[in-house]
Amino acid sequence: MSQNTGKFKKAMRPIDVWGLALGAIIGWGCFVLPGNAFLPKAGPAGTAAGMMIGALMIIIIAVSYGYLIKKFPVSGGEFVYTKEAIGKRNAFVCGWGMILAYWSLIPLNATALALISRYLFPGIVQWGLLYEVAGWEVYAGEVVLASAFIIIMALINIRGIKQAAWMQTAIALTLVGCICIVTFFVLSISDWSNLAPGFPEGRHWWKGVFSIVAMAPWAFIGFDCIPQSAEEYNFSHRKSTSIMILAVLIAALLYIAVCTVTAVGLEPWQELLASRNNWPTGHVVRNTMGIAGLSVLGLAMFCAVISGMNAFYISTSRLMYAMAKEGSLPKWFEHISPKHGTPRNAILFTMAASLFAPWFGREILIWIVDMTSVGAAIVFAYTTASAAIIARRNGSRKYFIFGIIGCLFSLFFLSLLIVPGMPGYLSQQSRVVLLAWIAIGFIFYMIIRKSYVKGQN
Repeated sequence: MSQNTGKFKKAMRPIDVWGLALGAIIGWGCFVLPGNAFLPKAGPAGTAAGMMIGALMIIIIAVSYGYLIKKFPVSGGEFVYTKEAIGKRNAFVCGWGMILAYWSLIPLNATALALISRYLFPGIVQWGLLYEVAGWEVYAGEVVLASAFIIIMALINIRGIKQAAWMQTAIALTLVGCICIVTFFVLSISDWSNLAPGFPEGRHWWKGVFSIVAMAPWAFIGFDCIPQSAEEYNFSHRKSTSIMILAVLIAALLYIAVCTVTAVGLEPWQELLASRNNWPTGHVVRNTMGIAGLSVLGLAMFCAVISGMNAFYISTSRLMYAMAKEGSLPKWFEHISPKHGTPRNAILFTMAASLFAPWFGREILIWIVDMTSVGAAIVFAYTTASAAIIARRNGSRKYFIFGIIGCLFSLFFLSLLIVPGMPGYLSQQSRVVLLAWIAIGFIFYMIIRKSYVKGQN
């Protein structure tokens, strides 16, 4: 490490790490997708079943993460684990997929602020129409709003993990509280018969359930942010497994709660969807709880967006720092601010890359995020395979079995996404973007291969 580089500060409490994970898991999709994707695909019962099955499979995978955090309590997470167990080449593949998955969620959450304003405050920031991309109108006001929050979150992260972690915890607790308030009031005054039928008519129930299971890597991506800040814990790393499990379970319940609110609130859920309302969840909350309820829901969405941006800033920058230490990224990313103890250069680069995204329209970003599940599934497979290999080396039968099962689950997730005809098969646009990212990674790897693999840094 260079002489002008500082060290990470150990300032994260257990509740901060839990807030980091939950805030990363619950984003804008929890509030927008119930009426746009979850209910149309699976219905209220199918969504609940699919979310819980997905959560349990993710928890099996999380056990391997907890084992590896104890073995390697350093930043870099999956990249480091794969390097130690399988080698540098595979670690690069793992890290390359993680960078895309983590980075893309920062500008996506930022542009979600404009999406929220379109629903809650029509016309406020929709000024200065610039152009249209893939059917999405790009406004100067929305670009300014998204860019401002990208810059603000970067500055907060540069100033130190303690401030970022404190903010993350407060926002995560507010998020949970707001969803609980909305859920309690809507369920207490609604006709529960609106939840029937439990599954979409004319579609096999198992297809609905597994279309939701296929989204689990995307829906729960964020629990894996926990290893990225492992060097900054002020507590025993043994607690990390229970923190991850708690975050995943609560996230699953929040997804199910918002989906149930959408389905039960006003009328039978299939009639609600047939009305083609732009935002079914907001429509239900406004018509059952009034402006006050919509304001609480809006606060929850705002918290989800900000906590997601913060969590992925933390994770992306720590990952880039770890990859730079191993020579798979330029040494510039290895710099740690002596004053603040944060990877300043990595944060600044992440900010700069994110500032380009709002100019391209939200639809392009959704194509990128649609394939985030593929990247997450690959990373989960590498991590669980690494856990099995390392557990076998250390004679731990328990974690070897968990690793094998977790790897099989990860490959199952992947098959749901990339095998034609499967419930979660990627759209054509997402497949094109995925191939482009693979091609860029291959070119970059060929450039650094000699120095990286042979260690001639």
